[in-house]
Amino acid sequence: MFAVIFVVHPKDGRKDEYLGLAKHLKPLLEGTDGFIDNERFESKRTEGDVLSLSTWRDEKAVVRWRTQGEHHQVQEKGRFDVFKDYHLRVGEVTADSHPPEGGTVDEKRFDETVIGEAKVCTITEVIPAKGASLGGLGKLLPAHLGLDLSSAGLVDHVVFQGITIPDKYLLLVDWKDAGAAHAWTPKSFAGVSMLRHRHVRVIRMYGMQDRREAPQYYSDAKTQ
Repeated sequence: MFAVIFVVHPKDGRKDEYLGLAKHLKPLLEGTDGFIDNERFESKRTEGDVLSLSTWRDEKAVVRWRTQGEHHQVQEKGRFDVFKDYHLRVGEVTADSHPPEGGTVDEKRFDETVIGEAKVCTITEVIPAKGASLGGLGKLLPAHLGLDLSSAGLVDHVVFQGITIPDKYLLLVDWKDAGAAHAWTPKSFAGVSMLRHRHVRVIRMYGMQDRREAPQYYSDAKTQ
């Protein structure tokens, strides 16, 4: 499986427009051979940041979506009109505690990004039990999951709350390498009905300001 971790910051007042464009593309996305799932979350650290997390059967499926004509047109509108900034990582899923239907962990790519300090991400999702609420977790989620923020090899972490599923929370952690990432196993806690934990080896990483690993050419956006 492959994962696409896309964090976008729409321009002021353009968030609903971005979500509308995503809704417009949804039928095309779901009809793409190899697409598995897609969810959106909002950052609890940086107001305005939206995470689009999608899962794919393999890298070929990601390429099919990237080269879909209407998707490409919407990409251009986003880059040149709607987005203030974005950061995208494409990687291979190397471990998944709850693989989705149609998805298997079968490593085929062993290269990694040469950009930045972090080479591996962990994605930890929690869903509350029926009748329970995880509201207000925010900065407390890492502690509840047993993550020591001073752990060796930990580069960054961000907590997100679900847009697609509002009661869902996600912890995205960047690690220097697979060894550092595997040194931590999240623990469940009271009120949680499901905890899913994934490891992703980042193969490509790029954004508006740095496109060295981007699959298509656009000139680097000027920092404003």
